[in-house]
Amino acid sequence: MYDQVASRYETGRALRLDVLDRWHAAVRPFLPAPLTRLVDVGAGTGVFARAWPGWATAHVIAIEPSAAMIGVGTRVARSFEYVMGSAEALPLADGSVDLAWVSTAIHHFADVHRAIEELRRVLRPGGRILVRTYAPDRSDITWAREFPGGEKWEPRFPRSGGLVAWFAQHDLPVIAVRDILEGTETYAASAAWASRMRDADSMLTALTEEEMAEGLARLRADPDRLGRLELTLLVFEKGRSAGG
Repeated sequence: MYDQVASRYETGRALRLDVLDRWHAAVRPFLPAPLTRLVDVGAGTGVFARAWPGWATAHVIAIEPSAAMIGVGTRVARSFEYVMGSAEALPLADGSVDLAWVSTAIHHFADVHRAIEELRRVLRPGGRILVRTYAPDRSDITWAREFPGGEKWEPRFPRSGGLVAWFAQHDLPVIAVRDILEGTETYAASAAWASRMRDADSMLTALTEEEMAEGLARLRADPDRLGRLELTLLVFEKGRSAGG
């Protein structure tokens, strides 16, 4: 699917500088030392891969399975390395990275447990995994609640407790969970965004055309209402005595 909507994804997922600043502040306390090599898994068109070189003095490797996403990402000035690959078979050596970043991608992994084991394998002892995600039990994307059909899209996203349990099974304990408010947005702006991203957003692709139309009508009927855009950060650590 994403091979067909990569350009739309790049513009639709772009983040304002103030939002990137909020994420920089959120991750800063959890950056391991030393931090010389970082992998962005499921990097898409490189929204965060472009930001990370300004946040840390580290070589940034962006792993992405879609050639179209990489193609769009390479058209933008960048200071990171793209490598085609999947989360389930990371093209990296054992213990070769200090930090793994997974942004709004974990719900796309075909085999989440294989992906977590791969993350653990490539991480050095004492390294960390930072997951940015929508967690239905914690995060808040207000506009999404105006669309019928939530029972179809919500199960696509793991709850925070489920993520913690999954990573624990691979000897990667959680050390922090934080909810990060990215900002607020009018319902009019949310309606415009949802219309553009109808075929490129995991919440919206679950809906029928009738459900989309009803949700957009609700948003447009109250255009000045402000909704929250909030995602969740989970931080996991590989023990310093752990092997590969």
